[in-house]
Amino acid sequence: MTAIGVVIAGAAAVFAWVQAHSAVESLKDAREARDEAQASAVESARLAAEANDAFKRQAVAQEEANRLKLEEMTPPDWSGPEPLRGELQRLTNTSKRVLVVSKIDVQPESMAGLVKITTQQAGGRYEYGDVIEFIPIRTMAGSAQKLTIVYSYEGDDEQHKVIVNL
Repeated sequence: MTAIGVVIAGAAAVFAWVQAHSAVESLKDAREARDEAQASAVESARLAAEANDAFKRQAVAQEEANRLKLEEMTPPDWSGPEPLRGELQRLTNTSKRVLVVSKIDVQPESMAGLVKITTQQAGGRYEYGDVIEFIPIRTMAGSAQKLTIVYSYEGDDEQHKVIVNL
């Protein structure tokens, strides 16, 4: 019986060793799988961050495209100058907003008397379609070079300019 016991004990030892070796290999495989899963999670997070950044850039670009399209579709505040009869010219409020003119300048200032403004609205308030008509007078001594109109949108203090070359 002793010999049978030794054989059984030997077989049990081999079986235990095989199971232990298998367990060690399984543990090694589990650790490799865990490490690969962690690496995949890190890579997924990096790719998600890149996608998020790309989405943000795309949103900014779309906002800029929308702004440019709106600007393109918005008529200018003033159209003209449109020549009428003789030297008479006209600027028209085409902004579809009320424009409030705060100042009309002539350059050079020494020639200011050579531009006659023939149409002005009370209080400098120009509604859509209202016009400013003017006549630049040319003399042997020279003539005005530019007419600058400083204005704002009604209810807004931001100043804008339109410059007309005469």
